[in-house]
Amino acid sequence: MKARILPWQHPRSWLALWLCLLASPSFAQIYTITDLGTLPGDSFSAATGINSFGHVVGYGSHAFLWTKAHGMQDLGTLCTCGPSWASAINDLGHVTGGSWINESDNGAFLWTPEEGMQQIVYVGDGQGGLAMNDFGEVGGSTSVEPPEPFLWTKQGGEMNLGPLLGAVEGVVSGINDRRQAVGFYIPVDTTQAYLWSEKSGVEDLGEGFANAINFAGNVVGSNSANHAFLWTRQAGMKDLGTLPGDEVSSAAAINFFGEVVGTSGSRAFLWSPYAGMLDLNTLIPAGSGWTLSSATGINLSGQIVGNGTINGQQHAFLLTWKGWR
Repeated sequence: MKARILPWQHPRSWLALWLCLLASPSFAQIYTITDLGTLPGDSFSAATGINSFGHVVGYGSHAFLWTKAHGMQDLGTLCTCGPSWASAINDLGHVTGGSWINESDNGAFLWTPEEGMQQIVYVGDGQGGLAMNDFGEVGGSTSVEPPEPFLWTKQGGEMNLGPLLGAVEGVVSGINDRRQAVGFYIPVDTTQAYLWSEKSGVEDLGEGFANAINFAGNVVGSNSANHAFLWTRQAGMKDLGTLPGDEVSSAAAINFFGEVVGTSGSRAFLWSPYAGMLDLNTLIPAGSGWTLSSATGINLSGQIVGNGTINGQQHAFLLTWKGWR
């Protein structure tokens, strides 16, 4: 098993970002694009997460794990009666997501190279596991009527966060290595983004949906204006706006360096403190044939995963940082 990369050990560290700050506004990152393909027999694929080593998870008819060395691996299902989907991967190569367990119910799963796919939480018709940290702690949601937020640990099993949030309906959509969890809950008639930790309890971040949190405790999601936001303890909830011509946006992921990815209208975006919001379609080679519609994950190296269209089909993609222009 590869050793985990610490942020300050990574070659694309603060020096690179400091140079970006000094660069002219016309400077932009450029990327190579890799088509992750599909599972055999599938006509589409969708990427949902990436770890520090560039390993990607997502789904077609089944959950998949993609690596540069082995391509796309089918992770199987908990029941041959239906599909499965992967939502997150940690630096140990462990994967979480959801799977049908019979013709009417789903289960959240934990997949490891040693044990394969194992059910960890019964979720009814809920989404299953949505987020996982490097300690193997999983967050997600159970029954859709209503969704209930859960945290699962190997030692303690399932914990329902609903009573702690003061609401039954809610979701855990992100968790970091400090065991801070984020998501949304519905106390009465509004949807509120929250930050929870065992030490500090629940903190209401404002109206909206929180989707992800990085190690520094910075949170991204979508606000009451249906715009992507970045929340920090120093500045609160900052509206990141949209790409020109769009009315809505949502942030899906944030890395250690504060780089944010998501969707604006029907275009994938990258937002950074030094360049603002950029259309990822403008940062890939011209004539690639790709239309990038959503970005769902970003790692320490600045590799970005998401979904787009190539040759009329929806495929998962991986963008790898190539340099500056």
